[in-house]
Amino acid sequence: MSGPGWHDQSVSRTRRQSRSRGVFSIAFLVIPVAILLCAGGLVHAQYGYETLTVDSGLPENEVRGITQTPDGYLWIATFNGLVRFDGVHLTVFNRKTPGLGANQFGSFLQSGGGDLWLSSVDNGLVRYHNGVFRRYGKPQGVPGATINALTGDGKGGVWVLVSGRIMSWDEASDRIIDIAPESPAMPWHPLLWDSTGFWIRQRDTIRFFTRGRFSDYALPKEFLKDTIWGAALDQSNTLWIETVDGKQARISPDNASRIIEAGSPAPLTITDAHGESWTLHVGRRLSRVFEFVSSDRAMTVMPTHFYEDRQGNLWIGTLDQGLYRLQKQSIRTYTKEQGLIDRDAYAIYQDRSGAVWIGAWHSGLSRFADGRFTNFTMANGLPNELVTAVFEDREGRFWAGTHGGLAVFDNGRFRKAAEPTLPADAVVQVICQDRQRVLWFGTRLGVARYENGVTRFLTKRDGLAADDIHVILEGANGDLWVGGYGGLTRIRNGQFTRWTEKDGLPSNNIWSMHEDSDGVLWVGTFDGGLSRLQNGKFTNYSVKDGLFDDGVFRILEDSLGYLWISCDHGIYRVSKHDLNAFASGELQAIASVGYGKIDGMLTIQCNGGIWPSGTRTRDGKLWFPTQDGVAVIDPRSVAHDLIPPSVMIESTVIDNVLAPAGNMLRIPPGKADIEINYTALSFIDAGQTHYKYQLEGLDSNWVDAGSRRIAYYSHVPPGKYVFHVIAANSDGVWNDTGRTLPITVLAPFYETWWFEMVMVLAAAGLVAIAWRYRVAQLESAQAMQQAFSRQLIASQEVERKRIAAEMHDSLGQRLVVIKNLALFLLRSRKNGQPQDPDVETIAEISEEASSAIEETREISYNLRPFQLDRLGLTKAIAAMIRTAGTASWIRFSPELDNIDDFFPEDLRINFYRIVQESLGNIMKHAHATEVKVTVKRTPENVTLTIEDDGRGFGPEARGANAFRSGFGLTGMAERARLLGGEFRVRSVPGCGTTIVVEIPRKGVRSG
Repeated sequence: MSGPGWHDQSVSRTRRQSRSRGVFSIAFLVIPVAILLCAGGLVHAQYGYETLTVDSGLPENEVRGITQTPDGYLWIATFNGLVRFDGVHLTVFNRKTPGLGANQFGSFLQSGGGDLWLSSVDNGLVRYHNGVFRRYGKPQGVPGATINALTGDGKGGVWVLVSGRIMSWDEASDRIIDIAPESPAMPWHPLLWDSTGFWIRQRDTIRFFTRGRFSDYALPKEFLKDTIWGAALDQSNTLWIETVDGKQARISPDNASRIIEAGSPAPLTITDAHGESWTLHVGRRLSRVFEFVSSDRAMTVMPTHFYEDRQGNLWIGTLDQGLYRLQKQSIRTYTKEQGLIDRDAYAIYQDRSGAVWIGAWHSGLSRFADGRFTNFTMANGLPNELVTAVFEDREGRFWAGTHGGLAVFDNGRFRKAAEPTLPADAVVQVICQDRQRVLWFGTRLGVARYENGVTRFLTKRDGLAADDIHVILEGANGDLWVGGYGGLTRIRNGQFTRWTEKDGLPSNNIWSMHEDSDGVLWVGTFDGGLSRLQNGKFTNYSVKDGLFDDGVFRILEDSLGYLWISCDHGIYRVSKHDLNAFASGELQAIASVGYGKIDGMLTIQCNGGIWPSGTRTRDGKLWFPTQDGVAVIDPRSVAHDLIPPSVMIESTVIDNVLAPAGNMLRIPPGKADIEINYTALSFIDAGQTHYKYQLEGLDSNWVDAGSRRIAYYSHVPPGKYVFHVIAANSDGVWNDTGRTLPITVLAPFYETWWFEMVMVLAAAGLVAIAWRYRVAQLESAQAMQQAFSRQLIASQEVERKRIAAEMHDSLGQRLVVIKNLALFLLRSRKNGQPQDPDVETIAEISEEASSAIEETREISYNLRPFQLDRLGLTKAIAAMIRTAGTASWIRFSPELDNIDDFFPEDLRINFYRIVQESLGNIMKHAHATEVKVTVKRTPENVTLTIEDDGRGFGPEARGANAFRSGFGLTGMAERARLLGGEFRVRSVPGCGTTIVVEIPRKGVRSG
């Protein structure tokens, strides 16, 4: 037997418990040999098994060798290729594989460091070293292409049987060397059973070579004249021989011989690395027969190779049935063959006597006690054989709900219950009794409350969330919880509270409930997963959170802190600690372990929807109904996988092209899509292995990949990254170290730093040119705008001057003539002429003419102040300040430098208008008492400062103030700009206003 630590042991013991599952197809096509049952249970432990065959991807059903390399991969040599197995995927190497060049392998072994050695039928000796296959031929010392056998010592030694010679591999020279070059070639033969060595007959002895040593065994005297057909060596170094005519014998290391009687298979015991034994029988042509019991069926397999991996899985290679993996079954199933009334089980209940009642869907009831089933049908008083609920009340009455009504068990028979009175179609699906001894019957039409002979029927109209009731549970505080198709209801002191999906439930289809010792209510749904209710808050769990399935048909709690749940795809287990940690935010995902056929279930489809659809018996075992009997689990006997899985990055694909394997990945420029294939080497529930990965430098968080073993990335920017993948086994044990792969994404030339620098400089140059061009455009536009504004204002002033002159010279003169005529008439009337009514009229004309003259002069002044032309700019401003002081209660303090020659004649009016508008605004709006007007002249500029002590204004008032009269602030700023100067206003509410205008000499140009 190959594999670590195997040796013989005479005492047969059961193999250690090992729960493990994978993704093989389940096969039961082996030959039953005996029914090894006795009353109440099995004589032997039961084992589940799975097979790898050509149907599941194995290239050939003939297995020539099995081994596990240090990295964790399982390797299987077949007669049509070499296979590497990670627990889920099979990778086949054959003649198309570089360096291998062969399909048909005869011998297979592993030497030191994980090297693999294979003998092929047509390509000689092949070594697999550091991921590369290499053929050894004549240049390496192999005399022929036909290799008869291989053997090793488990310490790195390798021996080859070729052309009648035993040769060894010399590591120093990397050559195959003849161990006895002076001796002639001899007809050595390979030992059978797991490639343990070579043998040859020499007269009355059998000489064999194994583990690097020669040994001699004396032939029994009965065999001295017979031709030896074959020989095999077991773990205790007992030699088994068979003659051509079929006689068999075994010879112990002390040369004690025992002849095996024909037709009586001799027992052979092999022991694994943990000291636990398996019993086989040796048959014709030294074939080994291995018998075991699986799900109450006796099975037989004929192994060619045995191997135990590091997780304790037992692998059995066969000649034509592929590869088997065995594990001890943790689930016992009772079905029709054991006496159950029918296969399709539903309601399960343990009464106070310890008997377990099992309701079948269309056949009646079974009672399991003292290892035996007793069945009840309509002949035993059941109203109908379709049983939908079972329950024992506090008075010891056992109730059964059927499609024909309620029944009570009495004196070994059932009788139909007269009470409670229920509607004709109200099939009872759950029965519960509260601490006040009130009986509650949940039906498809509502809930019946039965107390002291009085029945009250409750429906949604009374406050229930559902009428179709599937579960009723009394909490530790006396609350009654009712669930069904429609939601969840709590009845507390006669008050109804309802919850549905809109209130936080994952589904309105409630099928199960369980309250734990902490007062947490666990709610199971048909299709929405599990929900946790505590302090009015729901926490929901589904497949996306790590739950094995979204079906929660029944929830049972064991004594080890796990919840066990049934569903359509088997039974699964989840840690209550993890569920609570998820609810508090300490965990982002949970781990759950599924159990199915390999664990002993005859079908993975469980039943639910009626109550109770499972029970925990007083011995701690968990009973679940299925569509083929009852599955019984002892949680204390279920092994846990505590070994973190070994994580491997198998291959990378860039734009659909396989990339060379290595310790890092370099991606050429322009490649868009990256595919990274990874795996975790676990053979226990490999399909439930959980993965997370992260591309450090790109991903900010871990990507939860679930069971997916491929990572995809598209359009990764140039740079350096590290791909990191971690994995957890089916029990949630994480390998947080995982595996990493450095990745460098090369940039195209147009994304290199020097190209980017050139582009930046070019772009900066273009921006500078564009900016300069744009500034020139803006300056030109501004100059044109200023010229236009200057021409507009100048034309306005010219027009004002013309109108003022015409009004003064024409209209003013005519008004003077009218006034003088009126005065002439008035004087002649005063010289002796009597007064008449026309005199008063003439006087009024004279007064109106005087008013018109004054008004005309004022308009003319406003249009074009005559002082500006007659007196000059400085005196015109002084006159304006004196006039303002005379016309108001404000005290003006002027300080004026002579600026008559500072401005061109056509621009003086702009400076004058700035002062005029400022004083006008002060008189109208400032409420000032003092104003200081200062005009300072230097060779470089003229500065106008006007300060008042008025009420001031804030920024929000400037927009409105700008339009109160004339050009306002906007007009003054525009005139200052036309003069090439700067206009500033400082004002604070309640603190006055200061206007400053600075006009440089170089900015003053004639329009």
